[in-house]
Amino acid sequence: MNTAATAVPASAASRPHLDHKPGPVTAIIFFGMLAIGLLFAGYSLVTDISDAGGRAVTLVPYILLGVALLIALGFEFVNGFHDTANAVATVIYTHSLPPNFAVVWSGLFNFVGVLVSSGAVAFGIISLLPVELILQVGSGAGFAMVFALLIAAIIWNLGTWWLGLPASSSHTLIGSIIGVGVANALMHGRDGTSGVDWAQATKVGYSLLLSPLVGFGCAALLLLTLRALVKNRELYEEPKGNKPPPLWIRVSARV
Repeated sequence: MNTAATAVPASAASRPHLDHKPGPVTAIIFFGMLAIGLLFAGYSLVTDISDAGGRAVTLVPYILLGVALLIALGFEFVNGFHDTANAVATVIYTHSLPPNFAVVWSGLFNFVGVLVSSGAVAFGIISLLPVELILQVGSGAGFAMVFALLIAAIIWNLGTWWLGLPASSSHTLIGSIIGVGVANALMHGRDGTSGVDWAQATKVGYSLLLSPLVGFGCAALLLLTLRALVKNRELYEEPKGNKPPPLWIRVSARV
């Protein structure tokens, strides 16, 4: 009886504290960064339109472009809190980092990754659609295409997040792009298969299928290598309460 009574508090103590609300400083930083991001996006939009040299007779194209940008930012926002758990679950569970710090750390390096990336993955995904469809992005059909694929991806991400289902935002976005291509072909009286570059879709599918297997294999080999080289068994046991994992200095001293 006493064992069962003490087991519950110990189990509860080992869980990270994620239920407390953020303080006013956190809210100020969040909304401040959000405002800076929106202002920068608006400034970049106005600058790009001015550099293009084109002039629209009405404000409708600018409004649609602004709405498309807001929806794209909304997808990125949903993508952030939808996929962040995959990136920080391990370090939070092992108490290597506090939850708030782990989330900020993940967001920072995701942002750095965008800045230093070549964009090859993004262009590979966009090339799923035919060239003539991509060239229509500035038209009414192009705006409808952008709205449809982003809103569909947002709804699916929110649904899987609400139900606690494991899902990838990348897979969701790729499926939305393929759906838009098929629907566009059918609306113009063509065969649905002509609306997508299936050769490129096959390459993307192979990468999505093989990448988890490669990651699993590499992680397993790395774990086996560490178990052979690092003899501190505390590193390979489940966390005890709120105790963080041993420091590398302590580990290397025992090897």
